[in-house]
Amino acid sequence: MTPRLNLLFIGLLLASTIAVAQKPVYESSRQSYGYQNENGTWKILPRFQSAGEFQGGTRKWAVVKENGRWGCIDADGNMVCRNIFESKDIAREAGLQWEAMAEPGQWVYPARNASDGLWGFVDYYGRWKYQPIYQRANPHQGQDPKRFATVKLADRWGCIDGRGVMVVNNIFLEAAQAEEAGLQWAIGRNYYTWRLPVSSPTTGLWGYVDYLGRWAVKPIYEQCQPMGSDNSYPYAQVKQEGRWGNIDRNGNVISSPLFLSQSDAALALLQYEHGRPLNGWRLPATNPADGKWGWVDWSGEWYIRPMYQEVTRFANDTGIFATAKLDDRWLVIGDTGDHLSLNVFTLSSEAWAAGHEWDTHQELGHWLYPIQDARTQAWGYVNFRGQWTIKPVFEDAKLFTYVWNNRVAPAKMDGKWGCIDHTGQFVVKNIYATSAEAQVAGRRWAEGRKF
Repeated sequence: MTPRLNLLFIGLLLASTIAVAQKPVYESSRQSYGYQNENGTWKILPRFQSAGEFQGGTRKWAVVKENGRWGCIDADGNMVCRNIFESKDIAREAGLQWEAMAEPGQWVYPARNASDGLWGFVDYYGRWKYQPIYQRANPHQGQDPKRFATVKLADRWGCIDGRGVMVVNNIFLEAAQAEEAGLQWAIGRNYYTWRLPVSSPTTGLWGYVDYLGRWAVKPIYEQCQPMGSDNSYPYAQVKQEGRWGNIDRNGNVISSPLFLSQSDAALALLQYEHGRPLNGWRLPATNPADGKWGWVDWSGEWYIRPMYQEVTRFANDTGIFATAKLDDRWLVIGDTGDHLSLNVFTLSSEAWAAGHEWDTHQELGHWLYPIQDARTQAWGYVNFRGQWTIKPVFEDAKLFTYVWNNRVAPAKMDGKWGCIDHTGQFVVKNIYATSAEAQVAGRRWAEGRKF
């Protein structure tokens, strides 16, 4: 090595040693950080709110915070990456680019303009590469030509690419949603399947967009459910005029919006999607026009027309009977809408018990139900079809206990309680003040009648 090169090498080594020896030190009197040599001499006077260790090879640099922003200085204290960055991590990335002497602007960083608070992107020197026009901006991710960053503009999030071009429309409500769309754009897959529910900035109604932020299903709904956890499921529930239905990813109606809840619509969709028997499936729903109840099928069309005050579900939604309230009384209804009983029952549970008796093919009159005649207010007993088996002549009546020849029921006549058999005759005289006393006497009679 020549003497001249040897001296140059020694000089560089000394300079490197001096730079490495510089340590950030907090000066309490100035309440700021600077850098001192090993002998305690200030190499860079304290002026920073925060200061990191020097790093790098021949181009030493350190991350510092000044005037509330982060930047990078060289070993002489010169600001080589302007203090414009919001975070220490982004400033460190800029310092690495400066150290590598990369082409300025090849990689850009989000920064906020101090004068108006808007965000743009700067090169590692802190010079504006893309002007500050955004409400918020996040760092780029990925590699060219599919590098992107999420930005907020007009209160909505979208994505720009490495050239600053908006490649994903600013339609998303959250940065995370825009980022997911950007990732889909970067891999270039699922264009025809990926859908995300978004509300219209102008109307507030909901629809679905693809990963470019373009409407795939027009915003005409009050609410929209996601299309699965990965936004690529074929169907979703949507709400329109207060009711729920199902659509596919292209907006085609699968089930008309007549269901009362999102879960009901989802249940209807399961019948359709999994190929279950559809002809017998039905679900209670009300008519929006008059509030009357009926049943709809999986497609949201009326299966049993709405004409009832209240209804119950068919068993497992595919049973063969349910109960309905008509003119303030309950009846049993079949799966095609035919009335299996008269509307005489006071409670839905009474009608359901009658329906169960019919469903299990029990003998008509096997069980009798105490019913008050709406016209005379007298009590009698009906079979499961709601037909009078014991005429309404009593002041009050209770359920039968026991079965067949020993069955007995408390009944009230002339102000006193007794017990009748299945023919309506008093087998325990009506001499008791309460139905409970009469029932005790009836039990004794019934036990004596056992065969």
